[in-house]
Amino acid sequence: MALLDTFKQKVLDLGRSEARAKARPLLIGGETFDRSAAGLDRRAQESFVLFWLLSDRALFLVAGGQAEDHTVRVPFEALAEVSIDFDENTEILPWYVRVAIETDGQGQLTALRHDTNPDQPLAAPLPRNVGGEERRRLARGELFPLSGFAALPKKFRTALSRRLQLANVEVSVTGAEAAERRRLARKRPRS
Repeated sequence: MALLDTFKQKVLDLGRSEARAKARPLLIGGETFDRSAAGLDRRAQESFVLFWLLSDRALFLVAGGQAEDHTVRVPFEALAEVSIDFDENTEILPWYVRVAIETDGQGQLTALRHDTNPDQPLAAPLPRNVGGEERRRLARGELFPLSGFAALPKKFRTALSRRLQLANVEVSVTGAEAAERRRLARKRPRS
């Protein structure tokens, strides 16, 4: 892996804890994050860094760009489809993830307010509901990218697939066998 690609991967790994901190105010009840993945909207000349955080009830999308960050909690029942494809011709961020959100229907989406309380500037932002035209714009990918290239650990893919199947959400994963072959090839001792 090239030095720049290694650097990008390390930066993304460090960013996961920041993404968790940004999304923490959207957790409901005893909900906690148990899996996460990090990626970019493009492998080169990226404009957004993307994080997918997983709880037992929802997928959290955290997208950060130069202008602003976006954090949204999407309950599983509000997802229409998730597609994950492996590209065996690349080393850096080999998975391409696409998330489709229902424009209307079940599941209340929540996001963080962008305004802050002037009396408490260090307080965590408060959650707000996402509905109507804003939800439709979000579902169309107009607010931030809903797809991107990622490094997806097998445990994340497995947990996401299992939870989406339980919620009757269509999930497709292609290339898992090729990814496993690559992982095993890296573990073999070199002679």
